Amino acid sequence: MRIEWKDSYKIGNADIDEQHTNWFEVINKFLDATGKESLNLCEMHMFNYTRFHFGHEEKLMKSIGYPDTQAHLLQHYALLTRLNEVSLQIADDTLDLQEWRDFLSDWLIKHIATSDTKLAAFVKVN
Repeated sequence: MRIEWKDSYKIGNADIDEQHTNWFEVINKFLDATGKESLNLCEMHMFNYTRFHFGHEEKLMKSIGYPDTQAHLLQHYALLTRLNEVSLQIADDTLDLQEWRDFLSDWLIKHIATSDTKLAAFVKVN
């Protein structure tokens, strides 16, 4: 049930590419977890790593005056809001890991391919 990283997801920014690779691994640990305790620990790690990664991107965007910062931030906030649902679903035994796998895979790949690629292109010319 893993989400596999592919080199084709690289955006050309070494720091962000490394973080994306690590992010996939963190998410996969969550998707592979079993039992409430393990799921909760992995979910907290996934949420915290997501915040760390987004914080890195957000500092970068602000430091270079990235013109699409607000739209990019809205995507980050939307994912963090959605990730808040995970702990509630674990607590009330309604977590559907396949649904989350599909959602996270779709969100990550689209976000990397569009928003992060645009950010990397802007970084290269500035």
